[in-house]
Amino acid sequence: MTADPTLQTLLGSVPLLAARPPAAWQVRPLVSMTNRNWRLTAGDADFVLRAPGASSQRYLSRSQEFHNAALAADLGIAPALLYADAATGVTLQPFLADARALTPEDFARPELARKVGALLARLHRSGRHFQGVMHAFPIIDTYMQLAADNRLNRLRVRTESIRAALEAHPVALVPSHIDPNPANFLLRADGGLLLIDWEYSAMCDPAWDLAAVSMEGHLDATARAAFAEGYGAMPGESRLWLMRAALHLVAGSWTTAEIAGGNAAPGLDELLERFLGGLERMLDDPLLARHIAALESA
Repeated sequence: MTADPTLQTLLGSVPLLAARPPAAWQVRPLVSMTNRNWRLTAGDADFVLRAPGASSQRYLSRSQEFHNAALAADLGIAPALLYADAATGVTLQPFLADARALTPEDFARPELARKVGALLARLHRSGRHFQGVMHAFPIIDTYMQLAADNRLNRLRVRTESIRAALEAHPVALVPSHIDPNPANFLLRADGGLLLIDWEYSAMCDPAWDLAAVSMEGHLDATARAAFAEGYGAMPGESRLWLMRAALHLVAGSWTTAEIAGGNAAPGLDELLERFLGGLERMLDDPLLARHIAALESA
């Protein structure tokens, strides 16, 4: 058992964990970009314990997260929460020993791209009402109030035409995950797929989740076709392209805020350059004007 004081406190305060002596738990830290996660095993008990990072607490609602995660679990697309404390953000879930997280390369496999599309369709068309509303540019501005620099400020100005085009043509909001990166999908031994980490979930433009998958995964034409087949009726190409550009700025401003908030996870600087560099290339692409014009004429 680790001497980590945070973990020691949680082992004594979370009911399912406090039922055993702290020394009874075998502890294995799990990799996370923003939170602290551990796999805890003792006898036939096997759990994942999460303590949220301090930086994310500045802009996340844990009660919203837990409400939405419970609805997703009821749909059969997320693991159940065994314990959730809205005041601290601490959660306890079963560890799924037969599951593995997907990779960007998995998204490129048509059979998995189809499953990802089908899972998001099940969520988006569930008719459930998530707590909270997410729009790209308001959250960008929130992150930039926490931390911004000249490059980020310039990019925010350059993306104003994207904001105006998306907001001038609103669509019905649907329950959305908001962060469907490959590592948040768990593939089980029976072929079933689950989605974890509902921290950012809210009602949102469906194009957000769909554009995020294409942004985070390595989807070639075959995988994109399989993803669309699994999802069904997709938003227009121009809306998806413009949303993907907006999400580069969402991710870049989030990363900047996390770094400024003291998140020292390795790889954040590389992620920042990937997002902001990718956005700069999209803003210099002649397709930008074409997609704005296409959305406005739709």
